[in-house]
Amino acid sequence: MLITALNQYYDILSSKNKFQTPGYENCDVSYVVVLSPDGKLVGLQDCREEKEIEAKGKKKTVMTPRTVSIPERPRSTTVSANYVEVRPGYIFGLEYGVDKGSGEGILSPVVLNSRTDKQKEKLKLQHQSFCEEVERDFCMMNSAIAKAYTAFARTWNPESEIHNPFLLGIKADLNKCKFVFCIQGHPETYLQDEREVGDKWKMLRSAADCEITGKKICQCSVTGQNLPVAEVHDALVSGGGVGIRNAGINPSLVNFKPESFLSYNHKQGENACISVEAMKRYTKALNYLLKEPRNHTYLDGQTIVCWSEDGNEDNDSLFHAIFSQQSDQYKGDELDAALTNLMKDALQGTVTTFKMHDIEHRITPDADYYIVGFAPNASRIQVKFLYRQRFGKLLGNVARFQREMQMRKEQRPVPLWKLKREFSAPASTHPELDDAPFDSIFQAVINGTDYPVWGLKRMITRVKKDSDDDDNQYIRLNPIRAGFIKACLIRHDKEEISMSYDSGNDNPAYVCGALFAVLQKIQEDSVSPVKLNRTIKDAYFSAAIGNPAFVMPKLIKLSSYHMKKLHRDHPAWANSDEIALADAMNKLGSQFPGTLNLYDQGRFILGYYQRYQSFFKKNEKNEYSSNIEKEEEE
Repeated sequence: MLITALNQYYDILSSKNKFQTPGYENCDVSYVVVLSPDGKLVGLQDCREEKEIEAKGKKKTVMTPRTVSIPERPRSTTVSANYVEVRPGYIFGLEYGVDKGSGEGILSPVVLNSRTDKQKEKLKLQHQSFCEEVERDFCMMNSAIAKAYTAFARTWNPESEIHNPFLLGIKADLNKCKFVFCIQGHPETYLQDEREVGDKWKMLRSAADCEITGKKICQCSVTGQNLPVAEVHDALVSGGGVGIRNAGINPSLVNFKPESFLSYNHKQGENACISVEAMKRYTKALNYLLKEPRNHTYLDGQTIVCWSEDGNEDNDSLFHAIFSQQSDQYKGDELDAALTNLMKDALQGTVTTFKMHDIEHRITPDADYYIVGFAPNASRIQVKFLYRQRFGKLLGNVARFQREMQMRKEQRPVPLWKLKREFSAPASTHPELDDAPFDSIFQAVINGTDYPVWGLKRMITRVKKDSDDDDNQYIRLNPIRAGFIKACLIRHDKEEISMSYDSGNDNPAYVCGALFAVLQKIQEDSVSPVKLNRTIKDAYFSAAIGNPAFVMPKLIKLSSYHMKKLHRDHPAWANSDEIALADAMNKLGSQFPGTLNLYDQGRFILGYYQRYQSFFKKNEKNEYSSNIEKEEEE
């Protein structure tokens, strides 16, 4: 289904002129190699463009490569130069490094830090392949740039250029950036744009098409037509902040390299029966999605790719904005208003009406929407999940998730990256490396299914183990953590749970949590306006969550001393706190519950959070509400 869907999406993109002329592809280039007419390197021109991005709430300017059109590069797992080469190792045969003794930059004709002789000779073999390719295809051309290009390949000697000031000037960019060629005095015309070079490329492609006709013919599993089969599938985009993350070199979706994958004497891609034409179409469509910011994101070490079947870019932008809270087309207030209105009908699981200002005029709720999770696996790409649903139904599931997460009416929608952060310890320096399989929660959100049990267990563990500090009193338990626990209980119990404290809830675990909040309030009121360095929450909360019967009697006895002081210093507060205490004790009777199971522990935490929150008026600007607002803004 995946390859078929991508093959169909290719037609949508082609109708919008999203692809280059057949035989060409886009390439991100950073430098222009300026050659003299006799092929000498006379300069390197930085062609990168300035781009303003926002990171951690701050805007900064970065240099981004320029996208240029170059002849399409065939995939190869061996050393093989392209018709028009852009890779620095092939062009220059040199690598940049830093001398350990002097700390100065150096150029080396052998791969630095290589472990084998084969690795050491890699640069030499690459440059040799480059020279052979140029000599074979460019030596008979008459244009000035082609002659200079040929002369460069004939005269450039990597071993004699280890002190080249132009290459030393760009430092480590030599190892990772792409290069194009121009002739001195004509920086506007690149080598691949020269007419004679383009004509030669067309001739070479025609010869390659003739070779394809000699390949094995099979019935394509995608189109159903009898066409030449693709033995090797084109590589997918990876690295550099785009594409499949951590996927290595030249990853592919279909790969039959190990012999164990072969059957019936078929070679490589013949086992998949996908034609060359279909392979080119689906890989181009997928690579487009992997480069387009609104069509992919990263979560839990996976690359999430999504697209609307009808090609509606507003669907893609809205979905991306919902999960990242960043979009050029949808402002934050507009997005929050959209989700708030969607939440009103979220329990139905579908979206039947849209009250989203002008958003409803731009999206197509009846269009099928695809969401795919990719993960790296050696040289192949592993498909973790594939989800297909009407876009309106998907929005309904997302709105339902936001509704279940709400702990206050004015609470803003919670993006998934913020929820994921709460599963890691606050002191963790690399929360993105956490081993929690967060993709299962992502799937529960978009499918509208039950949240995984491990999610509730992990969140309760974080509430037990984490500690507040002087700067932030709401690390251990905040609206996002309490909201997720509430969401898990809603889907497990199949019943609605209120956002605020439910005085009619007689569940023993819930009431015990509320009682703990009352006891903490009594302790804090007894010393007001002095702020305690350590409350009963710091000392007993974790133990009380697991076994209230062991902890609560001790806290009841301790509260009697606090009440005496409270009656003496704040009699009005004492009366209010006594009423709250009596209400909780009457619901529990004479016995506290013993060891609580996982879901009752969640009810205890929820009861505590909602009851403690109820002590503060909605419009009161106290320390509690201020910290909550601060947490949401972050």
